[in-house]
Amino acid sequence: MNLRAVFTSLSLLGLAALLAAAAPAPAAAQPRACGMNPSDWCSAPAGDPCGRHRNVAACRADPACYGMPYQGESVVACQLDARGFASNCPTVGCTSTRPRPAGR
Repeated sequence: MNLRAVFTSLSLLGLAALLAAAAPAPAAAQPRACGMNPSDWCSAPAGDPCGRHRNVAACRADPACYGMPYQGESVVACQLDARGFASNCPTVGCTSTRPRPAGR
């Protein structure tokens, strides 16, 4: 093998190593916030009595509880009622904390 072939091989290996080192971490390695996926059911804060509800029906049936609205992308804005349940987006959890008014 001549010197030019060795240099070319080393240059390509070095370039490949540099690209691999500079590549961002795969998406699976980055944590995803709860509520960003329509199928999420997020835990309420520790000690929250509404955290015992494991689905939308049980949460909605308890007048002391509020729905946690979906936080992911949507083509249209979620239409939330006064208790945080949307008519056009999923509810992703249950909490005793009143939802913030839209736009704040």
